[in-house]
Amino acid sequence: MPTPSIASSSSTASAASFPLEPPVILPEDDEDTSRPSCSRAFLNSTPARDSTIEVHTLQHEYQLHVRLPGFTWDGITLATKRRRVLHVVADRWDNGGGHFERRVAFGVDADLSQVKAEFHSDLLRITVPRRLSPVVALQPARYAPIGRSS
Repeated sequence: MPTPSIASSSSTASAASFPLEPPVILPEDDEDTSRPSCSRAFLNSTPARDSTIEVHTLQHEYQLHVRLPGFTWDGITLATKRRRVLHVVADRWDNGGGHFERRVAFGVDADLSQVKAEFHSDLLRITVPRRLSPVVALQPARYAPIGRSS
């Protein structure tokens, strides 16, 4: 089954520190100046009803579950910005149209260059792998003492 398109913007990221903060769903920005004002008015006039997004933090990955009733896979686009923000955009032009757009900010431990997505029925599942923190990877092993116990 085809997957949504994924676009990425290049940027350098510092892996010196890994703030292990959970992902944050950023608020909708009505004052987004990166888009022409005529586009904002058009897109905001047909919001997607009953669409939701959930973010789950697991040990080795982040999972996003996005409910997009009425949308199809070919109307979904994922894009990254500065390798820290994932944009999830869905558009449809039939039955009165609809637009869904959310931005999710991740910490440095998220590997947004390896995002995977699949879409079934009305559920978009996005997987974002997590990098192993160098602090955890370089901790010395702890050994139990050998010999008699008291």
